[in-house]
Amino acid sequence: MALAIVTDKRPVNEAEYYSHSHYGTVVSYSYNNLVLSDLDDRELMSSDNPIDLALYAAKCASCSKEELQKYNYLHKLLELLGERDWSRDDKRDLLLFIERILHLKDEQLKTQYVEYRQQLNKEGKIVYIRMGEEKEAAEIERRGMEKGIKEGKLEMARNLLANGFTPDVIAKSAGLPLDQIQGMMN
Repeated sequence: MALAIVTDKRPVNEAEYYSHSHYGTVVSYSYNNLVLSDLDDRELMSSDNPIDLALYAAKCASCSKEELQKYNYLHKLLELLGERDWSRDDKRDLLLFIERILHLKDEQLKTQYVEYRQQLNKEGKIVYIRMGEEKEAAEIERRGMEKGIKEGKLEMARNLLANGFTPDVIAKSAGLPLDQIQGMMN
């Protein structure tokens, strides 16, 4: 399944599908389109679906030209998140995602935002994210990517072995040690 999320207005002459023609061969690829500007803000904000809140954040980010706008959107999204009866982890994950989408650069506004977030935490309206949690989340993501790359290399090596390639070619192609490839043969 393919989905194009259109974050800005399309030029008038831009097609909503991909098409290429070369020497009489035509390739045409149609895909679903989600145009952020067409989504209704009230519906997104009132929905109990976390994806809708993420889409609202993306829509806000696409309209944010100034840091103060981003701050105001973050402020509003934090309130909306606090109103939801979602799990602590779901709120944390969505909040990290939203903060990355809107990405405040102005240090003063960033400080004000963190103070507001802490105030909501004291009132019990939202779970505060410790500074270390964001780094922990990034580390978990990095480890997951490394694991996926390693599994991909092993899968490639198994496929090459099954197709009769020599261990030295497989080791070079998959980026794995030769002894590991030889161990897979036994």
